[in-house]
Amino acid sequence: MNHHLKIIYLTISMAMMLFSMGYSDTPAMCSVVQGLPGLNGRDGRDGTNGLKGDPGLRGEPGIPGERGSAGPPGKVGPKGNQGDKENDGVAGSKGEKGSTGATGLGLPGLQGNKGEKGSPDDIAKEQLKVFESQLQILQANLNKYNKILLFHGAIQSGDKLFVTNGLKESFENAQWICKESGGSLAAPKNAAENSAVQKVLLSKGESNRAFLGISDMQVEGTFLYLTGNKVTFTNWNPGEPNNDKDTEDCTEIQDNGKWNDIPCILPRLVICEFQ
Repeated sequence: MNHHLKIIYLTISMAMMLFSMGYSDTPAMCSVVQGLPGLNGRDGRDGTNGLKGDPGLRGEPGIPGERGSAGPPGKVGPKGNQGDKENDGVAGSKGEKGSTGATGLGLPGLQGNKGEKGSPDDIAKEQLKVFESQLQILQANLNKYNKILLFHGAIQSGDKLFVTNGLKESFENAQWICKESGGSLAAPKNAAENSAVQKVLLSKGESNRAFLGISDMQVEGTFLYLTGNKVTFTNWNPGEPNNDKDTEDCTEIQDNGKWNDIPCILPRLVICEFQ
């Protein structure tokens, strides 16, 4: 039901109720007649704005948040343009050569005092000392040559003289004989000296053999001169030295000029060298 029909219906109901009340013989009694529900009223007008309220209390400050971690580094920017190259400066001129300094003037030293002239006796004594020294040298050489004369078949090579006494001895005895005579066992240090020792050997006939001043008694397997120095020249037979039966520590030279290691106790021709 729309709004207009409700109004008409309500008006008719009110008229009928008034008519019944005016023309009845009985005392009027209030009777309750339930009317129809009223229509909804219109919306009221907006009221005036209320007074402005008091400001509210200020809230407590909030707890500051933690600082975030640093972000990743940004990309490298583009390379800048290269600056203009400066021109090389002009080289300076070469400086002038300085003048030579003045020569220093050194004063000559004073002449020393003249020594006193020696007396005739002092001069004679000095001359006697010189003579005695020379005599000792001559005497030593004479003794040396006298011992060499005991040998024979001497052959010279360079500044060395190789000789033999014609005797056959063990290595130890041959070494001692040469040392007592002022020499040493022959120890060729080159092909010429080796050939000279061979000639002395052959002067006593073929098939002879002689000791050389070379052995490995000091260091097994390493042949050295009797002075302990390393051998600088060798002329071994093929396959030698072989230290047969672990008893061959000494060296002999054969009539063909070749070398062989042998036991030191075997008798061999004594050949010494002097220089």
